[in-house]
Amino acid sequence: MKYLKLLSISLFMFVFAIACQAGEDNRTVYDENTSDAYSESMDEGDKEDHEGDDDHEGHDHEGDKEDHEGDDDHEGHDHEGDKEDHEGDDDHEGHDHEGDKEDHEGDDDHEGHDHEGDKEDHEGDDDHEGHDHEGDKEDHEGDDHESEIIDALSNIEGIVDPNNLLWPRKVIINDNEISIMERPEKVLTISLGHDEILFGISNTDQIAGTTSFAQDDGSNIQIKSEGLPIVTTDPETIIALSPDLVFADPYASIELIDTLEDIGITVVQTSLDNSSEGRKNDIWLMSYITGNLENALLLNEEIDRKVKILNDLAAENIDNTKNVMTLSWWDAYWTAGSGSTEDAIIQLAGGENVSALNGVESNNTIEKELLISMNPEMILITQSVAWGGQDFYDELISDESLSSIEAIKNNEVYMVNSNWWSTLSYWNIKGSEELSKILWDLDEIQDFGDFE
Repeated sequence: MKYLKLLSISLFMFVFAIACQAGEDNRTVYDENTSDAYSESMDEGDKEDHEGDDDHEGHDHEGDKEDHEGDDDHEGHDHEGDKEDHEGDDDHEGHDHEGDKEDHEGDDDHEGHDHEGDKEDHEGDDDHEGHDHEGDKEDHEGDDHESEIIDALSNIEGIVDPNNLLWPRKVIINDNEISIMERPEKVLTISLGHDEILFGISNTDQIAGTTSFAQDDGSNIQIKSEGLPIVTTDPETIIALSPDLVFADPYASIELIDTLEDIGITVVQTSLDNSSEGRKNDIWLMSYITGNLENALLLNEEIDRKVKILNDLAAENIDNTKNVMTLSWWDAYWTAGSGSTEDAIIQLAGGENVSALNGVESNNTIEKELLISMNPEMILITQSVAWGGQDFYDELISDESLSSIEAIKNNEVYMVNSNWWSTLSYWNIKGSEELSKILWDLDEIQDFGDFE
């Protein structure tokens, strides 16, 4: 009995052991199957995330396939606005994926990485040299030629701080300090000379109106000014255009200036110089006030180029120069002496102003006897045809009492372009060109050209 009991226990233990082994084998199979399924699931999901993942080389996010296909370290990847700023950087230069900002911020491999809002952070970087942000042009003029512009402004009377290319700007005009708080959006003038200078440095986006003379037939700026509102000395014609700033000559009435200033319009009343060098100073002053310094630099460079051509021609022909007189008729003979616009034009061309040599100052009248005694070798009629210039020419050469004058005797009396000879702007250099061609018997002066 005891033996049977032992045998039963042994049999029970054997069956239990077999059952346990079967359970272990079944668990192992289950674990292996589950593990393979899990591993396969991981591999399938990670294929896009990790395939070839060295420093994210070839890293592809949704929508990036075309941007990155075949890239090495994403070099050349271009996002909106980044091409000029970051082109050519190594290791993801300019690389920008949605949501990468937090993952990669500060990474070495993302040098030059540009996210929204980084524009200001990179201002001044080597890759941003010359980078222009919206509004910078008005805030700081002359970046490209700053030292050159400052040097020029340092010689201009009336500019308080030539080193200040920001706004506001201050000038002293007629002993009064004027502050221009920002670049004026609407500017006009009430003198033809100021009109011509303004059109040389600005355009119709800023110019609110012109004088009637600017739009006359034959005007130096007729085409440019065509269609703009015309102003007169009537303040209402000016006020109606709501200008921020008005240029006036010394002859403008005090009442007009007071009226404009009383309603808050800034008025700058300046005289205009007669010499070519003085004209350049006028250009610098007006461009400083209106915020057009780069244009002034270009215009003055063109003036210098033209002046050099005329000076070279005069030097080559110095032995062949002639005594020249300008003449017009307004109930008397009028001629231009020393200090006049015409005198500067004659000198630049290489002629000798016989009226200045005989003591005539500015524009003045002379008697017929003085005209005969001066005996000019060349006479220039500066009076326009519209104002009787042709009639005066005909009377002059047919007057027997003047037949002994060298200019009349030798057919050296010429009608010239009054718009070039009477203007108070840089356009009178064209008058010097005109006289130079007459003096040196030239059809054209090579490479001289017109002003734009």
